[in-house]
Amino acid sequence: MLVGKTNSVRGRILSILFATAGVTLAGVALAAAGAAVGAWAWPPQPSSPLGVFCGVVGGLIVIFEMLILPRKWFRGQRLGRTRTWLQWHVWMGLICLPVILVHAGFGFGGPLTTVTLVLFLLVTASGVWGLIMQQWLPQKLLEEIPGETIASQIDRMGDYHADEAARLVSALVTVPPEAESAEPVVSGPLAAELVAFRDDLLLPYLHSGDRSNSPLATPTDAEQRFARLREAVPGAAQQTLDRLQELAELRRRWDTQTRINFWLHNWLLLHLPLSVGMSSLMVLHAVRAMKFW
Repeated sequence: MLVGKTNSVRGRILSILFATAGVTLAGVALAAAGAAVGAWAWPPQPSSPLGVFCGVVGGLIVIFEMLILPRKWFRGQRLGRTRTWLQWHVWMGLICLPVILVHAGFGFGGPLTTVTLVLFLLVTASGVWGLIMQQWLPQKLLEEIPGETIASQIDRMGDYHADEAARLVSALVTVPPEAESAEPVVSGPLAAELVAFRDDLLLPYLHSGDRSNSPLATPTDAEQRFARLREAVPGAAQQTLDRLQELAELRRRWDTQTRINFWLHNWLLLHLPLSVGMSSLMVLHAVRAMKFW
């Protein structure tokens, strides 16, 4: 979800950071202002009227935040626009930060409250981090990966291109049976070198990308190896080498796409389980607090 009205990635990221700091400072300043006029004591205590009020409000916000999960499960139902849900999710999450800090009296307390607060802070931090990634990485994908494909289909497309590369090299070093008197375009030791390049470096890289540990994953190494082959093979093979290099470059761009997609989505691997754990402990904390309040 893009934030702010500016097209600048830096501007959108700064908007997120300023909004996070601004909402937090405003919430704390409001609580401090109430204490200054004698409305409540300072610093606030979790069991004080202000602390209990903030705890209830914070708990309700957390419940609302967690509603985004069933919203995704029933995304086919008319439950409002996804963008609207995300906007509310972000803003309510930011508002919840000063509310919970005031509720906790800016301290940690016992083991349960400490773990709950630490999880809450990690959930908030991971959410802000994920929002920042969404401002930067999609634009990076558009700018750096012109041949972007569906992420789940990258290996399948790599297999398809590997089959094409195998056929192209075979066509250079062999002749079809019906052309008995013809000579291959590339023969002798150079043909053996080309086949070894295909089998040892190119095909593994097209099949598996970075996981193959092929030197073709590095642009400089790839350029040097293709340049060496291009100098050695006859002119009739130049167009085929160009295509082979194009296939390697395409796989390299898809590897970059895979890395960007990982960073674009991996924050959820932290944010979601932490949210569930924090919410569960919050309920336990509320139940225990009701017994002693």
